[in-house]
Amino acid sequence: SVKELPPMSRLEQRIMGIVWNLGECSSAEVIAAHNETEQLAETTIRTVLANLRKKGYIELVPTVERQHRLKPAVSRERVGKRTLRELVSGFFGGSPQQVFSYLIKEEQLSEDDLETLRRLIEERQQKGK
Repeated sequence: SVKELPPMSRLEQRIMGIVWNLGECSSAEVIAAHNETEQLAETTIRTVLANLRKKGYIELVPTVERQHRLKPAVSRERVGKRTLRELVSGFFGGSPQQVFSYLIKEEQLSEDDLETLRRLIEERQQKGK
């Protein structure tokens, strides 16, 4: 269960995001993908990958290749839901309304974003009736 996994650091979150995007991959592929946007020592990225494996976020894929293959052990959605719940609880006093208020007032939402929010709210209201 995701609830039982230890939290990830910001760097672990960034590296995990790359693993989610790549799917099954090698550490060399993760390093290459990360270093397209920001340079980080290979040993640092390999250490982060090892930590993510110890924490249960990634697992080894059986292979006949010399190089280890990795894959996500949990989905981005499951971790995202837990992280959002923790964020709402910790920073917004458990109030989803405060989250939406912040997003609408402080973030640069496009008209499309606002229309999507309106539609989601209407759909939710229809379910409640």
